[in-house]
Amino acid sequence: MKRIRNTIRSAARVVALSVAGAGAAWAFVYETNHELIGTGDLDGNRRQDVVIFDRATGKYRVGYQSTDGLFNWVNYRVSGLKDPTWLTLGRLMADDKDALAFTAADANLVHVVEAANPGSPGKPVAIEFETLGPGALVAVDIGGPGNTPLDDLAVSSVYDDPNKIVLFRNDAGSFAVNAQPEIKATWVRPNRLALKRGGPLYVTGLWSGDDSDAFRVSDFASGREVIVAEAGGLPKGSDYVVGFFRGAPLADVVTYKKGEKTIQFHPLTEAGGKLGVGEAKTFELANPINLLVAVPKAQGAGLLAVYGKGESAEVLALDAAGAPGTVQSIPTTSGDLIFGAVGLEESFLVFTGADYMKFATDARVFKPEGATYAAGELVKLASMQDNDDATVPDIHERIVTILEKEAIRSADDMRLYTNAIPGTQVNYVMVPIPGGEFTMGSPDSEAGRNPDEGPARRVKIAPFWMGRLEVSWNEYELFMFPDDEKKLRGDHPTEESVNAVSDAVTRPSKPYMEMSFGMGKEGYPAISMSQHAANKYCHWLSAKTGHFYRLPTEAEWEYACRAGTSTAYSFGDDEGKLGEYGVFEDNSDFKYGKIGRKKPNPWGLHDMHGNVAEWCLDQYEDSYESLKDTLVNPWNKATKPYPHVVRGGSFDDSASKLRSGARRGSDRNWKMRDPQLPKSIWWLTDAQFVGFRIVRPLEVPSAAELQKYWTSGVEKE
Repeated sequence: MKRIRNTIRSAARVVALSVAGAGAAWAFVYETNHELIGTGDLDGNRRQDVVIFDRATGKYRVGYQSTDGLFNWVNYRVSGLKDPTWLTLGRLMADDKDALAFTAADANLVHVVEAANPGSPGKPVAIEFETLGPGALVAVDIGGPGNTPLDDLAVSSVYDDPNKIVLFRNDAGSFAVNAQPEIKATWVRPNRLALKRGGPLYVTGLWSGDDSDAFRVSDFASGREVIVAEAGGLPKGSDYVVGFFRGAPLADVVTYKKGEKTIQFHPLTEAGGKLGVGEAKTFELANPINLLVAVPKAQGAGLLAVYGKGESAEVLALDAAGAPGTVQSIPTTSGDLIFGAVGLEESFLVFTGADYMKFATDARVFKPEGATYAAGELVKLASMQDNDDATVPDIHERIVTILEKEAIRSADDMRLYTNAIPGTQVNYVMVPIPGGEFTMGSPDSEAGRNPDEGPARRVKIAPFWMGRLEVSWNEYELFMFPDDEKKLRGDHPTEESVNAVSDAVTRPSKPYMEMSFGMGKEGYPAISMSQHAANKYCHWLSAKTGHFYRLPTEAEWEYACRAGTSTAYSFGDDEGKLGEYGVFEDNSDFKYGKIGRKKPNPWGLHDMHGNVAEWCLDQYEDSYESLKDTLVNPWNKATKPYPHVVRGGSFDDSASKLRSGARRGSDRNWKMRDPQLPKSIWWLTDAQFVGFRIVRPLEVPSAAELQKYWTSGVEKE
């Protein structure tokens, strides 16, 4: 028996479709024109979650169901392949939740990924597949010697001659080939279903021959495929759906061919404990069929029929006695098409989008209510716009590994360090900031104090490093201009794996004007980037270096600025000395100065007072009234695009705005002259006074938390 040299590790977040173990006939994988749709219990809360897999891009979206019909749709994840052939979900990694497996025949790939944590995407891991063209696959319990509590995998080949079904034995997430029987047809659209209420799970699927198709029920309990029941003579290219349409203990099968009006109703039978397929009855629906979906009703299941390209749909009552009857039409918004649907235990979801789209953009839940269904609110699905979430697990793993190698386990191990951005000769310096407690805010008696600087609160801060200087154009333009940065790698080679991850981080759009506004670049602070852009720089720098960088919280910034002082400035209360420590309106000549030319504060940080104001992570509130005393590492996470906190004052500000406790909130007018519609999420045409510096916390958070620091989700107006 050949071992697969790949142990699949638990990853943070996934997508999947589980029919294995669900015991419900509508826990089913559906194939639409553009997407694969299915359900499974990904997070182990015993509710069906939903996965929509975009075939063109290999991206998938997950809706985690918290209560019946209420879903948390998270950002799309990356499967690691395009044009997937099929997918399945089962107890592949743990016995209390589902994981996803999917194939891509043309790429000759089988991937498995777990999705237990809605807060972080899982990392797809490849299983070695040496036969040609993995096509259909299903999570199934393969019996016989060596059987384990977890589900195994049955994967068909589509390019071998003859084709095979490769049976993989699952041993704690490590897969080995158990058998490779040859098959005489192409196996497509398999599912694992309970065909009798309370009965065992069987594998259903279509077997496509040269001239016709056959629906087949198979059992793998013996360690090999045993055909339980079969209905042959179906049109080539058929599809099928299974549901308890009659309300009987046994399920029914409906076969059809997309683009045609005809359906065949096949009631399952049982005699002497053996399943069979009864005599088929043929019916004609009102319009050419795009998709059939089994949906729940009070007794049995209903049949949702989507017609044409998705222009209309209706729920049908279906039994063996007569033609299907319309129960209810499914409404759509004007100009929208129905892209797909999926049945759940107590409801069903219909996915819609504009007729010019290639994927669904909205979802609506329908719940049985009397003889019909009640429609819920139209809900936006997660965006398919490109993002870089998939980089986070790899970056987090590298950060943790490097931290262990550096043997930095406590504040006592922290030292000042100078680092070169890999692949370049550009350096930056990080200063250790000891943990401690301070009073955040200004006393009522402080000259120039504003109401938003209080009431004062005691705050505890954990140790971190902070950039000695504001981020310069020398550093930031490596991030701005990826082509130029890549050219430097010839003279300063870096690991390809590091390049791959850092190159996948989203970069700014090319600015349409010179963003230093003629004030200078070499040795000067980078300016006019949005908070989102500053966050993504931290994401990129973390990927490049293997250290966790982010923007400071407002509390961290003030703590570092004060550097153990409680006076108006870190050097005291004498405003007359400010020119020695900061660039502001009295000495700036209306432009910023070179970084690091003024005196540092007591902890060795330059330009904390003036030069350019600096982004913090927090949403700006006009007081600390809602904050409790004493706080530990507070962070007022942003929930809207404006205002966010900037600190320190700038070259364009009066002295009082450079005090340690002075605050300012961002404003949409900072993009006022931006001619783009929508306005850029990267650049601020009218905030030439804003830059940032970075921090590196001693404690590395989870991968899910990293993503929250780097992607606020409120960058768009």
